[in-house]
Amino acid sequence: MGYPPYRAWYAPYPYPRPARVWAREYPQVKTEILNRSLQHTYGLMEDGYKVLNKLSEHSFAVQVMRAAQTGNKQEVDRLMKSIGASNPVQTDFSPSGIGITLGSPQPTACCKLAVFLKWGEG
Repeated sequence: MGYPPYRAWYAPYPYPRPARVWAREYPQVKTEILNRSLQHTYGLMEDGYKVLNKLSEHSFAVQVMRAAQTGNKQEVDRLMKSIGASNPVQTDFSPSGIGITLGSPQPTACCKLAVFLKWGEG
C-alpha cells in the first residue's frame, strides 16, 4: 500500500504583492578623490614609519612612557612633535597603551592613519 500523492496546499497570500523592483542606475564611478586620498596616505605612512622608528629607540620610549604614566599630555605631545613628522600627530594613552593618529592637514583633511601600541597589561 502506497502513500497518497503529496499535494501541498498554500493559503493565498494575504498581502498585496510588491511592485516590480527595477534595477537601480548608479552614477558613474569617479576615482579622482580616492586617488588624492591615496597620495596623502602615502605621506602619512612615511610619517608613521618615522614615529615607529623613533619609538623603537629605548631612551625615547622611556621618556614617552614616563610622561604618559604621570599623565603629562603636554610632554607626550612635545616628544611626538620632536620626531619631525610633516603631518599633525595626535596621541591618546592609557596605562595599557598609546594611540597615535596621523592626520592630513586641514585644507585636505581626507585621511587619517591610526596606530595603537600596547605597552602594559590590561
